[in-house]
Amino acid sequence: MNVCKRCGKENQPHYRFCLTCGGELTREQVASRATPSPFDPVAQAAMRQAPSAMPAPAPAPPPGPRTPTPAAGVPVAPLGTSSSKSGASGAQQVVLGGPARPAAAAPPPVVPAPAPLGADLEWSWDPARAPAPEPAPPAAASAAAPATAEAAPGGGESTPCPSCGHPVQAGFRFCGACGARMAPAAPAAGGGRTMFMGQQHAPVAPQPRGKLVLIRPDGTEGGSQPLSEGETLVGRGLGPMFDGDAYLSPRHAQFVLNAAGLVVRDLHSLNGVFMKLAEEEEISSGTIFRIGQELLRFDAIQPPMPLEDGTEVMGSPNPGFWGRLVVIVGRDVDGSAFPLFGDAVVLGRERGDILFPEDGYVSGTHARISFRDGRVYLADLGSSNGTFLRALGERPVQSGAFLLMGQQLFKVTYT
Repeated sequence: MNVCKRCGKENQPHYRFCLTCGGELTREQVASRATPSPFDPVAQAAMRQAPSAMPAPAPAPPPGPRTPTPAAGVPVAPLGTSSSKSGASGAQQVVLGGPARPAAAAPPPVVPAPAPLGADLEWSWDPARAPAPEPAPPAAASAAAPATAEAAPGGGESTPCPSCGHPVQAGFRFCGACGARMAPAAPAAGGGRTMFMGQQHAPVAPQPRGKLVLIRPDGTEGGSQPLSEGETLVGRGLGPMFDGDAYLSPRHAQFVLNAAGLVVRDLHSLNGVFMKLAEEEEISSGTIFRIGQELLRFDAIQPPMPLEDGTEVMGSPNPGFWGRLVVIVGRDVDGSAFPLFGDAVVLGRERGDILFPEDGYVSGTHARISFRDGRVYLADLGSSNGTFLRALGERPVQSGAFLLMGQQLFKVTYT
């Protein structure tokens, strides 16, 4: 084979141009390639088609029958030669294999000795006895003749070159004889592919990078919802874990996982998405949080402001209240309210400033609300069930965080 220096494509030894890139095979490449074997039908066809494209032959041996010279070891069928002249061209054919038939003026063929396995046969090519080139068809006739498929030298269907008429195997982009560019072949019906077309693959489903794990009341893990790259919707009717929770909205929350991490978005659900506090966090007026079964809202208390006409509102003097804590008992329905004053207010079931003695899910000292430098902070005091802050809008979620949605507790893990 002849290897193209431009693209590395292996071409037949008699080609002068690369079938892949169309580059011309240099004289050094042509001179350095091996002499074509007589057992290669492609080389024999090329010799009949364009003998001028063959490399410079070795010195001709003395006249006589052309006989392969194998090494000893492998039994080889005798080679017979028959000479048949075709018209005025004087073309000769070499018959390979079969019993030897002596020519009219040549001595009987010599049976070679057995050659060893894998040995190469040496072949000498006599230019004086090479077949004469066939005349090329006129350019007008070549252009008018339809392109019909014929047998290629290497097997399979082929298309005649529009420039020289040499058969080119289907799928090659350049003619191996003259280097002309071949017209692109139309795709076959049924999605056939040539050797230059990439193999089509089915789209690969995204692999999960995380999961949403259900935490049972006894603390063990239950089912899980995979979190893939991109968006994952959570809501009643969107999975077996969510179908039995009537406190979940049909489109409750959306998780978005990408290279930057994971965020959760509350899709304006009725009961919201609550995240467990891991450390003290600043809160503002209107923030809703949950301890045990108590749903609470913090409201900041501002000093009384005059009306638009300048009238001042009368009322009891403010002894230093900076906020109040409201118990939410229903949709847009408030229950008890507790004033907040001093530096900090402790919430609990047995000890603290504001107590919820009837809620068994509230720890003895559960949470603390602090007022420092005009800002309000909420912190959990190591309670058993934790303090959960309602997420507003979009909020980042760390791996290992706990979320409360509806009546269920979930743990989020991702990579």
